Amino acid sequence: MRGEPSAPVVLRALEGEAAGEVRATPYGSVGTILDCDSTEVVWVCKQDEDIDPGWFSQPDTDVLCVVAGRLRVEFKAEPSTTLTLRRGDVLVLPPDTACRAYRWPRDSEQAAVFLAVTARPVRAGRTASDGHAVPLAESRPG
Repeated sequence: MRGEPSAPVVLRALEGEAAGEVRATPYGSVGTILDCDSTEVVWVCKQDEDIDPGWFSQPDTDVLCVVAGRLRVEFKAEPSTTLTLRRGDVLVLPPDTACRAYRWPRDSEQAAVFLAVTARPVRAGRTASDGHAVPLAESRPG
């Protein structure tokens, strides 16, 4: 869903429903739940996928919440540090934290499904929902 919803919306993420685009990649499926100026929310499903050889990183804080299965997370800066998250676990990733995630254990028949929420601070040059540029002075909290 692009922009703010005008009415309540129920989506069954575990059934693959999304308000916007659903993308299938070699590394999992991603469904857009909300995509507006201040927030992006997607569900990610990892099952029978390859492990992405690259690293994922966001310029803003990212919050991951596992809703099904188990998810293994590796960090580029700390190769010896891996986390295994299970249903109900929440991981807060600081900006620019390079990582990759995949279903765990690899031979599990259950998919790993998680929500990824990114709160986007308003920045100069980003357009507001009315299409106008947001000046830097207005983008900082008072």
